[in-house]
Amino acid sequence: MSATDDDTLPGIPNVGKADLDAMVENERPDPREELADVEADTDLGIAMAEDAQRVARGEITGDEYWEKYDEAAAEEFGEAYLETPNPAVDAGDQTVSTDTAESLSCSVGSMDAVATESAQADGEEPDGGIGAGDEKWGMVIDLQKCVGCDSCTVACKSENRTPPGVSYNVVMEEEHGEFPNVTRTNVPRPCMQCDNPPCVQVCPVSATYKMDDGVVNIDYDRCIGCRYCNIACPYGARYFDFGENYDDEVDEAGELTSPEYGVDRGPREEGKSPIGNIRKCSFCTHRLERGEEPACVETCVGDARNMGDLENPDSDVAQMADSSRAFQLKEDEGTDPNVYYLK
Repeated sequence: MSATDDDTLPGIPNVGKADLDAMVENERPDPREELADVEADTDLGIAMAEDAQRVARGEITGDEYWEKYDEAAAEEFGEAYLETPNPAVDAGDQTVSTDTAESLSCSVGSMDAVATESAQADGEEPDGGIGAGDEKWGMVIDLQKCVGCDSCTVACKSENRTPPGVSYNVVMEEEHGEFPNVTRTNVPRPCMQCDNPPCVQVCPVSATYKMDDGVVNIDYDRCIGCRYCNIACPYGARYFDFGENYDDEVDEAGELTSPEYGVDRGPREEGKSPIGNIRKCSFCTHRLERGEEPACVETCVGDARNMGDLENPDSDVAQMADSSRAFQLKEDEGTDPNVYYLK
């Protein structure tokens, strides 16, 4: 195999981190277009999303954020906001102080009051997963091993029964150079499962929440579909379920049940969750609970994806995330993703 002029092997990514961040930015939806058909106020959503990102970057505090938007959120969302327990109170990683929470229009409560209960495995406790250990789940993706086959995208859609327009795993691609010196950059992009997620900050009804194991999840029964979190996400990793199905391609596709979060919701029906909700990658929470890897990791033909406990220094994932090759996308956003890449 011959090398290019700069000794980079054909097919191996040879772009700077700024270029990779730009690829991610190109995947993000236009805020006004995203909120164009939403009943919720567009200007309010854009302002809240931008300031939620500022909270992640440490430019303002969670207290300042909700003191600023409490009145507007109460007016815009009414009972849905007023009856929402603020998920930060009494949580170890609270984003607002108890005093501030008690001064807001919404209720005061703990994360346990809003988080969807995860289904537990039948019989004996699983070796890993939710409720079965102290893992902090993380993913490491080796860009030099990714071949751009999109098997992760297909496996994810198959596993989670996602509808048209909803794809939790995409592979961003860019081609560089001219024949015969051509390289291709393949960058898989799941949800980053951020430690400082703007999507959690911006949600006016606490439908999006971060679990102790590092995974950011969505309570479909609480979500009101305002899509503010879509435009707050710096990675474009969230999607709205418009209720479409693959009925033209697969007979009775709408009858298939999504296994997400261990909840059997039955056939897809208008007005029934997750239709009308925000959806995203959850690291295949239901599989982690069974001690299995996410579908995208299990099916990666290039063995580019790795899953494990970031807080276990002996784990392969922790060691890879700590290597000199490791980096995070859009590090300047302050989100501190639990998805790392190897350059």
